[in-house]
Amino acid sequence: MPKATKTKPSKAKPAKAKKDPNAPKKALSAYLLFANDNRARIREENPDASFGQIGKLLGAEWKEATEATKQKYSALQEKDKARYAKAMSSYTPGEEAEKSEEEAEAPADDDDDE
Repeated sequence: MPKATKTKPSKAKPAKAKKDPNAPKKALSAYLLFANDNRARIREENPDASFGQIGKLLGAEWKEATEATKQKYSALQEKDKARYAKAMSSYTPGEEAEKSEEEAEAPADDDDDE
């Protein structure tokens, strides 16, 4: 006789706070900057490659990249990191972001039937 499998009861996930669309974009890593620069070339060289295969090819190229290439993208990363820090220092969350934070902190009260 086959064993009965137990299923875990599903847990209610907490509400995810909405992102402020006006918030500055986060700084990109050196690898992501490299991938953005080389993605079009990889697609041209491998037109039949799937999304995942392109990612694997980019990862392999990054791994084989020379130290000079990695230093170039590390310098670009530092510039982007400084841009993000400057943007965040002058950024103040809008009303939408404050409302979504309050909604995420306050638990939903569904006991109105009393």
